[in-house]
Amino acid sequence: MKNRFYAFLTHLGLSLLVAIMASSIVFLVWYPAPLHEAIGVTQIFLLLLSVDIIIGPVITFIIYQRGKPSLKFDLTVIALLQIAALSYGMHTVFDGRPAFVVFNVDMFEVTRALDIDERSAKKAQADGNPSATVGWSPRWVGAVASTDSKRRQEIMFSSVQGGADWPQLPELFVPLAQVKAQILKKALPLQELQKLHNNNAELDALLARGQAGPLKWLPLRGKAKDMVVIIDGATADIVEVVNIDPWP
Repeated sequence: MKNRFYAFLTHLGLSLLVAIMASSIVFLVWYPAPLHEAIGVTQIFLLLLSVDIIIGPVITFIIYQRGKPSLKFDLTVIALLQIAALSYGMHTVFDGRPAFVVFNVDMFEVTRALDIDERSAKKAQADGNPSATVGWSPRWVGAVASTDSKRRQEIMFSSVQGGADWPQLPELFVPLAQVKAQILKKALPLQELQKLHNNNAELDALLARGQAGPLKWLPLRGKAKDMVVIIDGATADIVEVVNIDPWP
């Protein structure tokens, strides 16, 4: 029993080490806070990770028997199954990561990698649009209307029918600096947000910071939760994303 318990603890320690590495990649690179909450990946990923961490060591505890002829084979199979399960989970989470945070008319919207319209992505690549490049971490861009009137009509009809709209069409992406004037025009004073949320400590801290320089805000539409983007009211630079509901 002592040997089994030691094997269980060893396997659990290794599993936890891998879990920490996987969590660091997910929550620091793919889903930087608080976008993991905006997408709604936190509970799903942690549940998947917990199951993967626990099942392997538990099976090791059950089958471990010192001197058993097939022990190495059994442990190898357990490790491979555990790796396969984690790899599948990580691949799924990677596909659902926020690839872009897109300024669209009067708000920001999170676009997951799997939401991107493939036809539009190929067009953006053919046009050599650097703003449409998908990276490991979310990229902040703006979206503007197509210069082609026929394409504008196609996009309009597509969005009305529930298809891809501006935030899912990389061909329309431009550097955030290109829509700076529109961001500043649409941005709202923090006092407007304060009317929706009285006695909010985070908002009070932002208001205090705003005394040193103008801070404004715009809504951020996520897949699971909407938040607020704080911007510099003079330069339109992104200051931070805060977990505050932008709607009444």
